[in-house]
Amino acid sequence: MKKDAVQLTKEMVEIKSYSFMENQEEEISKYILDFFTENGITSYRTEIVPGRYNTFAILKGEDSENNPSLLLTGHMDTVPAYDFKEAFTAREDADYLYGRGSCDMKGALAAMMCAMVNIKESGTKLKGDLIFCGVADEEEAGIGTESLIKTGPEATYAVIGEPTKLEIALGHKGLEWIEISFKGKKVHGGAQKDGVNAIMMAGRFLHKLETEYLPKLEKRTHPVLGTATLNIGTITGGDQPSTVADKCSIRLDRRCLTDETIAQVYEELQAICDELHEEDPKFEAEIRDVFNGETMPHIPFCTDENSPLVKAAENALGREGMTPVLTCFPAWSDAGFMNALTKSECIVLGPGDLSVAHSIHEKISKRQLLSAVSVYGEMAREICKTVWT
Repeated sequence: MKKDAVQLTKEMVEIKSYSFMENQEEEISKYILDFFTENGITSYRTEIVPGRYNTFAILKGEDSENNPSLLLTGHMDTVPAYDFKEAFTAREDADYLYGRGSCDMKGALAAMMCAMVNIKESGTKLKGDLIFCGVADEEEAGIGTESLIKTGPEATYAVIGEPTKLEIALGHKGLEWIEISFKGKKVHGGAQKDGVNAIMMAGRFLHKLETEYLPKLEKRTHPVLGTATLNIGTITGGDQPSTVADKCSIRLDRRCLTDETIAQVYEELQAICDELHEEDPKFEAEIRDVFNGETMPHIPFCTDENSPLVKAAENALGREGMTPVLTCFPAWSDAGFMNALTKSECIVLGPGDLSVAHSIHEKISKRQLLSAVSVYGEMAREICKTVWT
């Protein structure tokens, strides 16, 4: 089954694996398994829950106990088509391949798969293990990476192939989705002084955020990750215009830095609520984690630029004639889970531009795809140490 990364990506784009479909990763995981099997590489699947799989492949090193190992990993699931017409019909022109998942992130998976086959076919022997894992469910709860973390294999180093335009993302911010519910007292709008308007209470809270809290966050910076942030994403409340609203809730996205803690994030928001309650005892609010503790902690991370993993990536990009760029990944990725809960050092490095992911314009550069194959392969040879004979 000799195929290049562009052809592989096209075929995987046309295998639907979008969020909430039945047996979401079953077909794509089988496709990947068959690819490795037909190319003589040891591979297997693990079923996490019915119809949801992780797919593994491994090139075993000749002295794996005494040498570093490298994990190449990415997610097999995609977001739905939304309003992307013919999202699962792969199309291409001279420069780009189009379709849902091309960028996020079946292209990177294809490049990783081809890199492993190229190493095997070249006769190259590695001292350390080279491992591939296509994980399930990254776009939702992350059960695929949670399973990988719990059951292994664990590698010394890990590359998560989210789209970075082949720039080396040393880390990213942590992530908390938080809901704040404001309690009021419902009465007719004509007797509003007898009620408590939850929407007005939410307004007081939002005013505090804008005038006092956000300026403090803007002063919290990290040399790689940038500035701590907070975004109000949704607000709902009330029943109808002539009734005083007895309830209102907002949901926010809080991105934190490596010197902030999850507990601190909640404590600071609670302090604002406590202050508003002291000013007016009628102010009542409740803060909760939207994830309800059902997912792994979304902790920030940043890998040292002098890590052997980073140096291997820089060297591999240099051999491709590219100038290495060190950056921060602007979104969340499975690297955050792996860095927090395993001993693996992680970077995010993959072909494609994140700005077109999840959109009607999703595409991936064919040149970047083919370069990624070489970059992943060269990184494996350096990290896992080629056996020279």
